[in-house]
Amino acid sequence: MVHLARLIGLLVAWLLAVSAWAQVSVSGNGGFDYQADVISPWEQPDQRIVVFERLNPATLSGDLYVTRSEDSGETWSDPTVAVATPANERHSALVQTGETAFQLFYLSNASGGFRIHRASSVDATTFVEKGSMDLGWPTAGEINPHVIRRPDGILIMTYHRLSGAAYIAQSADDGVTWDTDRVQVSPANAALPRLAFRESDNRYLLVYQTGASQLQMWSRTTTDPADWSSTPIEIISGGNNHDGLPLVLSDGRFVLLWARVAEGNFQIFSSESDHGLSWGPATQQISRPNLANVQPHGLDLGDGMIDLYWGAGQDGGGSDYNILRTLVSLDRRFKDRFEL
Repeated sequence: MVHLARLIGLLVAWLLAVSAWAQVSVSGNGGFDYQADVISPWEQPDQRIVVFERLNPATLSGDLYVTRSEDSGETWSDPTVAVATPANERHSALVQTGETAFQLFYLSNASGGFRIHRASSVDATTFVEKGSMDLGWPTAGEINPHVIRRPDGILIMTYHRLSGAAYIAQSADDGVTWDTDRVQVSPANAALPRLAFRESDNRYLLVYQTGASQLQMWSRTTTDPADWSSTPIEIISGGNNHDGLPLVLSDGRFVLLWARVAEGNFQIFSSESDHGLSWGPATQQISRPNLANVQPHGLDLGDGMIDLYWGAGQDGGGSDYNILRTLVSLDRRFKDRFEL
C-alpha cells in the first residue's frame, strides 16, 4: 500500500506538471504573429500583458497588437491594435513607468528611415503615439530597441544601428528624452543587443549576436553602462544561435533564453551563469521537431520557473506563426524525476 500511495502521488504530481506546462496560444489567428514582449504589471502578479508584431507575410511590414491575461497566462483577451499605421512597426519593448503609466518602444520607418519610436498608455491597452526619439544620430538607422527599468526609475535602452554596432542610451524621464552620447556596446557589427541588470552588485549583462547565416551569441558585463571594455564571451560554440534574451533570476543568477537549430528547426534553449563570464550547458526547453521556435521572452517566477513566450511556427513554410506560452523549469533534476 505504501508503494501504491507513492506511485499515485508521483502520478498526480506528473499530471499537475504536465497541466501547468501546457502550451497556450496567446495570439493564434492563422496569421504571422511574431516577436512578443511580456510584462506583469506592478502589484498584479496574476496579470500578463503581451505586445507582439502582426506581420504581412509578403512584405514583412508589421503592426503592433496587445493582449492581456488575468489568470497568469492561462487565457487571453482578443488582441487589439496598439500601434498600426501605413508604416512598418516592429520589435516592441513594453515598460511600466508608473502605476498608470506604460511606455512602448518600437522601430518604425514612418519618417522615411528607421528610427525608434515611443507610444504611451495609462492602461497598456490604448496607446498614444509620441513619434521618433532623438538618440544623437544625424541620419536614420536605429532598430530593435530593448528597454529595462532600473529600481531607481532610470530606463536603459540597447539598440542596433543598421549594418553597424550596438549602442546604449539612458532616460531619466520615463523615456521622453534620452542621452545622445551614442555609447557603443559591441566591438563591431552586432544584432539584437539585449540587457539585464542585477541590482545586488550593479552588474549589467549584455547579450548580442554576430554573423550572417550561422550566428554566434556573445555576452559582456560591466558595472558602468558608459564603459564596455570587457572582453566578449562566446556563450556557446558551434551551431546556429539566435535571439538571445537575458534575465536575472530571483536567486541572483543570470539566465539566457535563445533559439538554436535542433530537431530540424529552431528550438528554445536556456543557459545559466553566475556573473556572465562563463556559461553552463545549453538545455533545450522547447521541442517541436521541424517547426520553428524563435524570439523567446519570459518572466522569472522564482524557484527556477520561467513564464516563457515565443514565436511558434505552425507550418514548415515559415509564413504562419503564433505566440505561444508555457512554463519551463530550469531545474534539470525536477524534469528528470518525471521523465524517468
